[in-house]
Amino acid sequence: MKMTKTNRKPVVLGLGNPLFSDEGVGIHIIHQLMASDFDARAELVDGGTDGLMLLSLVEEVSHLIVVDAISGNLPPGSIQKLELDDIPIYARQKLSPHQLSFQEVLALASMRDRLPQNMVLFGVQPATLEWGTELSPEVQAAVPVLIDMLNIQIDYLTRGV
Repeated sequence: MKMTKTNRKPVVLGLGNPLFSDEGVGIHIIHQLMASDFDARAELVDGGTDGLMLLSLVEEVSHLIVVDAISGNLPPGSIQKLELDDIPIYARQKLSPHQLSFQEVLALASMRDRLPQNMVLFGVQPATLEWGTELSPEVQAAVPVLIDMLNIQIDYLTRGV
């Protein structure tokens, strides 16, 4: 039975562990957006490494944008945009230290036929996952570009919301 999604603003979900440098890029982005007026257009969620705790959020929304560090064997700071069908729900390769848990969330939501209608993942290729709270220069340089991409995505989604 397909559940009706609540009529909420699009959700931007930042994932990652900010104690491991670039692994925390999703969290850094969310906190930057929280310091702006972006929350007037989208619900901002610091998902950290919550994994299965995010299942109810994923199942309740119709528009979900995920921001995370992902390994795509690209140059550090490269940004990948993956649409719903391209997001590796049942991936064999672990994309980031917490990603497997979020992939399990997506797999459970899919099995229950409750994935968001619109889901996009913006992934940033990390330069380092070493202990530290600062982003590498390569990933830090990608942050303004990624914020521009998020603005464009929200503009696109809110036209039909």
